[in-house]
Amino acid sequence: HGLRMPLLGGPEGSDVAVAFGVARPMVGVAKRTTWLIDPDGTLRRVYPKVTPKGHAAEVLAAAREIWG
Repeated sequence: HGLRMPLLGGPEGSDVAVAFGVARPMVGVAKRTTWLIDPDGTLRRVYPKVTPKGHAAEVLAAAREIWG
């Protein structure tokens, strides 16, 4: 999609899931959450309730709106 930013992800129990507060060891999967963070480290958007259908398109549109 020509993104000019890195994507970060990790499995349940990874440092990423723990650091972002979405690890759920009792359930066995991390809570699905998406954050858009700009290069300066400013949190631009949070999607705390991710529904897989249509989510990628929604986030891609927001990223393009923010970064052009």
